[in-house]
Amino acid sequence: MPYSPRAQGTSLTGWGVAGAESFPETYGARLTPREAPAAALNWIRRSFAAEADRYFLWTPVFMALGIGTYFSLPFEPDILPALMALAATGLLLWGVRRRPMMALCAAALFATAIGFGAAVWRAERVAAPVLERPLSGTLIGRAISVEKTETGALLAVIAPQSFSSHAEDKLPAKVRLNIRIRDAALRPGAVVELRARLMPPPEPVSPRGFDFARQAWFQGLGAVGFAYSAPVELEAPDGADAWLMSLRMTIGDRIRGVIGGTSGAVAAALITGERAGIPDDVSDDLRSAGIYHVLAISGLHMVLFAGSFFWAVRAALALVPGLALRYPIKKWAAAAAIVGASFYLAISGGAIATQRAWLMITLMFIAVMLDRPALSMRNVVLAAILVLLWRPESLIGAGFQMSFAAVVALIAFYESDMVRRWTTGPRGYGLADWPRLAAAYTLGIALTSIVAGAATGAIAAFHFNRIAIHGLAGNIAAMPVVGIVVMPMALAALLLMPFGLDAPALWAMGWGVSTMLDVANEVASWGGADRLVPAAPLHALLLVTLGGLWMALWRERWRHAGVLPIVIGLALWNSAPKPDIMIDRDASLLAVRAADGRIALTSSPPDYAARQWLRYEGDSRSPRDAARVEHMNCDASGCVYAEEGRYVVAFPATLDAVAEDCGKAEVVVARVPVPYRLKNECGALLLLDWFHFWRNGATELTFAEDGRIEVKTARQARGNRPWVQQRGRAQ
Repeated sequence: MPYSPRAQGTSLTGWGVAGAESFPETYGARLTPREAPAAALNWIRRSFAAEADRYFLWTPVFMALGIGTYFSLPFEPDILPALMALAATGLLLWGVRRRPMMALCAAALFATAIGFGAAVWRAERVAAPVLERPLSGTLIGRAISVEKTETGALLAVIAPQSFSSHAEDKLPAKVRLNIRIRDAALRPGAVVELRARLMPPPEPVSPRGFDFARQAWFQGLGAVGFAYSAPVELEAPDGADAWLMSLRMTIGDRIRGVIGGTSGAVAAALITGERAGIPDDVSDDLRSAGIYHVLAISGLHMVLFAGSFFWAVRAALALVPGLALRYPIKKWAAAAAIVGASFYLAISGGAIATQRAWLMITLMFIAVMLDRPALSMRNVVLAAILVLLWRPESLIGAGFQMSFAAVVALIAFYESDMVRRWTTGPRGYGLADWPRLAAAYTLGIALTSIVAGAATGAIAAFHFNRIAIHGLAGNIAAMPVVGIVVMPMALAALLLMPFGLDAPALWAMGWGVSTMLDVANEVASWGGADRLVPAAPLHALLLVTLGGLWMALWRERWRHAGVLPIVIGLALWNSAPKPDIMIDRDASLLAVRAADGRIALTSSPPDYAARQWLRYEGDSRSPRDAARVEHMNCDASGCVYAEEGRYVVAFPATLDAVAEDCGKAEVVVARVPVPYRLKNECGALLLLDWFHFWRNGATELTFAEDGRIEVKTARQARGNRPWVQQRGRAQ
């Protein structure tokens, strides 16, 4: 929180305690039942007072509370109430600044109001038109970014200038196109013309599913689609952004051309951030081996890249005795490393995770320049505060949560007294010490993997429903190659590329990437390497997160109390209610929960929705296997699920089938609009038609014990927000 009694010169005796250093020796002594509560309360107060220099570390936590409150609302708040709340809590903090307990409470409220206000302001600042319905026509616009997929298709983001007869003031700020035209070419920054089919950003496939439309809103994407024709260049690229994107593509093409194959695609992704060209089976192997994080340019890459740059510059300056003895070459190297990290950020595409990593590494090198500890919990907290102010929406993404969880856990681990004694002991660097150093390096990677894996495991399971069982083995085998060969050679290749001398460095980098992929393939082949887990309720993740933060941000003994919410959260992990029926957003797919607890699909397509539902269930079956069940019978007129002791569920595709199923089934989900008369005459307990899904999106049905059928829709879950299209009256 942005307040500390010690920093303000306020005595901690205002709390009624003397301070941690006078902690009574009677702690742990035998107490009577009457004395125990008072002693426990006194211990808590003393522990809290002893943590005065750690209060600031909780600032981003309360900011996150405000941001989370914004995203949990069923309506869009206005900016004025948010500003009023910010002003009111700020005045409250000023008024009670000399009363420690009240000041800390007010500071927590102020940080929460800052987070809430930042989210409201950000949502208004990125507001842009969103396409209301699918349209086809001639699109003219400037290409912002271009990536080539593994199949040779182009994935482009274009800023439209015109789209057929669409009104100019209703044009989306950006659209994303998939261009699957043979020999199509597109240069970033060029103004192009092409025929395209544009659609609104897709809605969730489940009320509890990922909301791509919300993500697209904050990215400025107002439509997605595909091209009918190859782009025709009308204007050549112009400006610094176009030059930078062209440089990025040139570097990526050079890396892929020299290294070649899958290793070339992965190597290019590590430098330029272009992951579209990596085959799906390779990505699956990396996930199963627990090293998929290598593909996301984040803290690991920034540390290795900028750290190698820092070391190289400092070593070069140290070769000049006149400079090394008279000038602060360490600070010069830190400044140079910031420039190098900024260049890496630019050519990598500037993804949100990369921006966070750049911010953290920049703060670290600034600390070096100011003679402050380079890696500390305070620096991480400052980075989190800046990210939450700059991109509040990043809080609800897996990237932000996993990267900061890993860094906070690692710093807390290496700050502990036991680990500090182990890492700061006397060391030798002679030839005889190499075996010990190698063992220490391997142990360090193992401990880092364990700590980071424990910190991010619950987050990965919540967002991706996956647990990499053999992640430790994958990281121990692959990360030395990444740290010693791949990233240093990537830096060398970038420095040598302007002179045409980069081939040897790229060859070495390609060897390292190939070795990493071999490790991933081997670990992924082990039995049960990648395990799916069912979707967890949000409160379970929040409890685990709170417990982890409690253990990481405090230092006194009471930090061990964080184990309790972690245990409770893990115990509640599988407590999320499971619907009995799931229907896709456009009534094209239905799933029914069978007596054995698994879901049965009416068909395998649409493949995306089917795979997402199975992933939420923690079910490793393919959509085709889930559609081949005994009690699901389908023909040209629709599907019927009939299992003894269960409701009969019909999924008719025609009006005649609807009329027939209304007399046989308890639940009828029609893929067609149903007239009002037929709805009134239907004998089913529940009838939903196409208009219901047009208005409300994906729907889940749950059979209550009293015989009622509970209906939950994506529109109810998403609320009345700017990224939610409102179609008629919700039902």
